[in-house]
Amino acid sequence: MRALLSTLLLAASGLAVLLVAPTSSADTAQRSSEPATSVVVVRPVRADGTPAPGWAVHRERGRAFCDEAAPSAVRPGIVACSPSAAYLPACWRSAHHTVLCVRDPRAHELVRMRYAGRFPQVAKPAVPVPLAMRLFNGAFCQTRVGGAWGVPKGHPHWVGFDSCDVGGDIFGPRRGDGVVRTHPLWWVRQVEDLKDVHHRAVRTAYLVGTAR
Repeated sequence: MRALLSTLLLAASGLAVLLVAPTSSADTAQRSSEPATSVVVVRPVRADGTPAPGWAVHRERGRAFCDEAAPSAVRPGIVACSPSAAYLPACWRSAHHTVLCVRDPRAHELVRMRYAGRFPQVAKPAVPVPLAMRLFNGAFCQTRVGGAWGVPKGHPHWVGFDSCDVGGDIFGPRRGDGVVRTHPLWWVRQVEDLKDVHHRAVRTAYLVGTAR
């Protein structure tokens, strides 16, 4: 039986990882053994607006403006709020006209802030965008919320999607979210110094949900 094969060469921890994605049903077992990105759903807030066990809360001044669904949500009712300087990418409605927001899924810490106006009713995104990612080269990247970014050399139509602590930031075509999901092991384009483009495999992708 002839099978159509598609291949993708990714840089992971300085090594080349070759993914082979067979399209024949006879190769199901082989496909299931391929390396895959681990998708972790973080659930820091209960449905009643109280923090889940193990999550600390600190209060911040200011006013949040919440009018759209959080891109990283896997459940309805989770919103993204502004201003961008406050960095409130995923928030839940809480008591006394406040929201509880998560910034870093690793920190187990929430910020509480008052919100303006009515809290919107939002659905979950059709395809959630990672709140944060850990790449195989060790970089930890967090989703972009506003701000002005540069343009990579030779790619005038790319935009920035995630800011990483090492190795450059995540860029890609405007249509999309910077994450390529054509294989079980997702990959991104990490641009160093706005000129050197590296294909990086995604070890872990963090999404957000609501705790019970």
